[in-house]
Amino acid sequence: MAQDWLSECPNQKDSRCETLTIIRVLFGSFSFVLSLFMIFVIWLFKKYMFFSQRLILYLSIAALCDSVPYMMGSIENSYGCKFQGFMMTYFDWTCVGWVSVISLNMYRLVKEEISYESSESLFHLACWFLPGIIAGVPFIWDAYGHSGPWCWIKGENKLQQTLRFLVWYGPVLVIVILLTCLMIYLRVHTKRQNRSYAGYNPEEESAKSRKWREVRILFMYPIVFIAISVFPLITRIQMALNEQSSFPLVLMTSITAPLLGAVNTLLYSCSADMRQQMRPSFIWEELKHRKRQTLAETYNFAEENSAAESYLIAREEEGPELEDDS
Repeated sequence: MAQDWLSECPNQKDSRCETLTIIRVLFGSFSFVLSLFMIFVIWLFKKYMFFSQRLILYLSIAALCDSVPYMMGSIENSYGCKFQGFMMTYFDWTCVGWVSVISLNMYRLVKEEISYESSESLFHLACWFLPGIIAGVPFIWDAYGHSGPWCWIKGENKLQQTLRFLVWYGPVLVIVILLTCLMIYLRVHTKRQNRSYAGYNPEEESAKSRKWREVRILFMYPIVFIAISVFPLITRIQMALNEQSSFPLVLMTSITAPLLGAVNTLLYSCSADMRQQMRPSFIWEELKHRKRQTLAETYNFAEENSAAESYLIAREEEGPELEDDS
């Protein structure tokens, strides 16, 4: 049986392995920079005041962290390799978690016209804690290590190959199918609802407009995740059916896998108002405004403290006189 070229990457100098490593580092860095910019924009313009925007913010933070193990490249150190594999699994699952929350929130907005804002703390617990448990499972069998030119769950035996499907590929395949069905359902359902509105009611129209605006903001993020997951899933199926990995498929996986944060940022900038706000001149003016606002708040706080101190000093000076009078 011929040895798969991908499994030999850590031990030999192969131009294909070096190309894959460089691609992952470049696209991981690209995603990191754009995710950081998106987080900055949401903070700067206080978009986080709205629940749907906070969900996008949480997904951006997860995508930012998820790009870090891709930026680390190929690691020879055993402990560093295990750490990279754990980070990749953990932050991949946090991204899946927040994409799923966005999808559930959309479903409730469309069906019941209310959001899951009251469950925000529970979502944080699920999306940041549960991935740690899942990512910790391979440590039980010491399964993290070199997996081609990068570090993840090794594929040296049946147990490790099974872990790959149980920890990642199997659940993600199910989630991608469910998300695809949900997106199709929501699309069909919203079209039917739009046709069913009869007459004109200002309050009803206003509520409908707010709901569809929020749904439109969130709708594309699960679709981006589904699109980015296609090549990794196809590559894994091909590797399970063939002795030799397909370089074009592995290359496309190396390109698309780190791109969630970058594509989300580009998607976020598609609306006309966001394109305007993302202009350097607009950002600079907002930064100056935030600085003036901070200075004004600091000055007011200092004045309040000064007035309070003056009051306390006056009371201390009046204290003895009050005692003498009594």
